[in-house]
Amino acid sequence: MGSFINVIVWRLPRGESIVSPPSHCPKCNTRLAWYDNFPVFGWIALGGKCRYCKQPISARYPIIEALCGAMFVLVYVAFFIYQEGPCALVTRPMTIQEDWPIYVLDMFLLSGLLASSLIDLEHFLVPIEIPWLIAAVAVVFHGVVDMPSTVGSLNAIAPVGAFTAGATIGLVISLLLVFGKILPRSFEQGGPLLDIEKKAMAEQGEEAPIDFSPAQIRMEMRKEMLFLIPPLLVGGIFLFLNLKWPPANQFWNRVAGTYWASGVLGSLWGAFAGAFIIWLTRIFGSIAFGREAMGLGDVHLMLGIGAVIGASGSAVVFFVAPFVGLLIAVYKLIRRQGREVPYVPYLSVATLVVLLFYCRIIGYLSPGMVGLSEFLGRILLRQ
Repeated sequence: MGSFINVIVWRLPRGESIVSPPSHCPKCNTRLAWYDNFPVFGWIALGGKCRYCKQPISARYPIIEALCGAMFVLVYVAFFIYQEGPCALVTRPMTIQEDWPIYVLDMFLLSGLLASSLIDLEHFLVPIEIPWLIAAVAVVFHGVVDMPSTVGSLNAIAPVGAFTAGATIGLVISLLLVFGKILPRSFEQGGPLLDIEKKAMAEQGEEAPIDFSPAQIRMEMRKEMLFLIPPLLVGGIFLFLNLKWPPANQFWNRVAGTYWASGVLGSLWGAFAGAFIIWLTRIFGSIAFGREAMGLGDVHLMLGIGAVIGASGSAVVFFVAPFVGLLIAVYKLIRRQGREVPYVPYLSVATLVVLLFYCRIIGYLSPGMVGLSEFLGRILLRQ
């Protein structure tokens, strides 16, 4: 997996296929033999140089491979030896024989996050193919595997399922309106340039385009707010009908009792919640500061994370990530190395923390969450 991540990190930002041509030296383009391409040990055996052109091979390749292998071992030990990991309604030790599906899904997520982090560190972008593939796999996984007793299950209760189904319909409506040019796209001609992009253009003697003014940034954010209205509106209507109309309530209770359907809806709810948290931060942060606060790539990434670990897990990731990145951001400001911070690595580290310690975190927060849910329930159910 680490070797494949190296391929993704090199080829995806450059628009190259990740399956063809086979692995080759980036310097002389000679196809590599399987024994030269063996993770970590192949690089060591070659002395860090290509067998054919004798040019040095970056140490990044074996480092990423070793890091990926260590990550797989770390999560395995945490899950199945120290019993730190996803929660389950059934109190029993996690075992690889029974709980390998959630281990495979979580490692698929972490591998995608590792690739996204490396790309974001180098290019300040997130190829949306990675989070959307993660989300698609997660939705299918939770639909096939989830039961209330399954470790890491996301089965949605009736109100959540109703809102999620409505939000999904609303999202399709928004997409159709955008493709039909009824709703405008934000930054249709390209977003604001990053500081590193401006610096690179200046070094090459190129003139940077006129930057967006704060008023223009706020206008673009209003376009994104328009996009979010149909999912929120239709989702709210479905939720209201579930709460106030008995036939709708009976229908969604039956859906919640159908494990494949509630698993799919629970995963979609996690995807929506994760993306929505970051999107709101992007919109209101950009409006407040008059500059793009976060990239849409972070929104897509949280969509993938939420689809795997659920709504509450993605909310915890959102609040843990700033603590991971705060020291680096302050250091960059002090050293005057620019204000932009690649946020994906911090979201990724926070996701690993939540995957390992979610049960402890949520156990600590649960008294307050129970009180809040009861308070909101009384408001929603008030006649």
